[in-house]
Amino acid sequence: MEKKVCVRFAPSPTGPLHIGGVRTALFNYVYALANGGTFILRFEDTDKDRSEAVFENNIKDGLKWMGIEWDEEYHQSKRADIYKKYLDKLKAKDLIYEHDGGTYFRLPEKNKKIIVDDLIRGKVEFNSQDFDDVVLFKKDGSPTFHFANVVDDIDMNITHVIRGEDHLSNTPKHILLYEALGADVPKFAHIPLILNPDKSKMSKRMVSSGSSRAGDIDFEAYIKAGYLPEAMINFLAQLGWSPPDENDFFTLEELVKMFTLDRVQKAGAVFDIKNLNHINHHYLMEKSLDDYIKLAEPYITHLKGDKDLIEKALKLVQDRAQTLSEIPDLIEYFLKAPKYDGKLLIFKKSSPEQTAKGLDAALKVLEAIDERDWVETKLQQVLDNTVAAEGLLPGDVFWPVRVALSGEEGSPSPTELLAALGKDESIKRIKTAIGKLASSI
Repeated sequence: MEKKVCVRFAPSPTGPLHIGGVRTALFNYVYALANGGTFILRFEDTDKDRSEAVFENNIKDGLKWMGIEWDEEYHQSKRADIYKKYLDKLKAKDLIYEHDGGTYFRLPEKNKKIIVDDLIRGKVEFNSQDFDDVVLFKKDGSPTFHFANVVDDIDMNITHVIRGEDHLSNTPKHILLYEALGADVPKFAHIPLILNPDKSKMSKRMVSSGSSRAGDIDFEAYIKAGYLPEAMINFLAQLGWSPPDENDFFTLEELVKMFTLDRVQKAGAVFDIKNLNHINHHYLMEKSLDDYIKLAEPYITHLKGDKDLIEKALKLVQDRAQTLSEIPDLIEYFLKAPKYDGKLLIFKKSSPEQTAKGLDAALKVLEAIDERDWVETKLQQVLDNTVAAEGLLPGDVFWPVRVALSGEEGSPSPTELLAALGKDESIKRIKTAIGKLASSI
């Protein structure tokens, strides 16, 4: 009878959760769900000097943020009796010895071929003569990664070990330990490493809140930068795995239905920050305005201004922000007069003279509009009529009005800005622009 699928994610709480670890956890989690199995979170915390509760909490918080739930939780630091029991089994077979304060596993024979039948990489052959005897316990009496890892996998009935390809070279030693302990060898699946765009291994530099550079491995930085869980699920799933329908956007439930290990690639997975931003933008665009405002609130607490104006601003920039941390910069000019070079007011196909004429004409007609008519459709109509009546080009009017209101080359349309800012503020900013233009030419 085939065993029930059981997988595990086994981080060391010696540092914050990193992006590669999240992907490994995700692959294990969805594989367990897809096969009606069990997903275990196991902390490899035998390094007493470096393991910290703050890192353990960071790992848990990151997984929960992703929507990853675990069925069981263990700590290697609390399993000393179990490791001793398995060590006694090896002692009984005379397969261990003491040397220089450490306990070693004597490889059963030299020049033995060890085949790792990997679910992703196929059969990979190793030779036992290429390995030294394996340290099982360190001088301080704590079990090594190799021994605790194998014992835990046996004791927890792990059926599939899904982990990074950097562990492939450890697998032959583990197989020898499984065999020496008389245990079934689990199936192995070594997933590809995550690479920078230049194909180098992702660095370990940390990032500050709001940064979103490729190469950052601290997962919390992506949370702080304003990426959404659904975007991270889509992005990380496709780092080394490809969906059958080539659709970039899917729910966690849909991922579970699609996920198979035979669609995991062997080659390294390139971390493309542009693709992550594209996916995140898609999910931000899908949010209702109310939900979008709630998501944005933690990022704009330092901005002071009328609540109604802020909500209008958020509505106008929803199609522009790729991450939530970009929102403050995108709406700041709604709340205070922008700073810009007066020369920016001149459209590339216009001239200082035509721009001055356009701004003057726009000011005149906008001042004449009644407050009750200060709506986008009316504003568009009035400015369109002004362009035609004055013999101007659209760029002579709409461009300088946009810059006057936002200080930006790219922003919502001039009429959207006029409607959001209101008559008094809009008129004030256009008058300021007329003065800036005069002093810059």
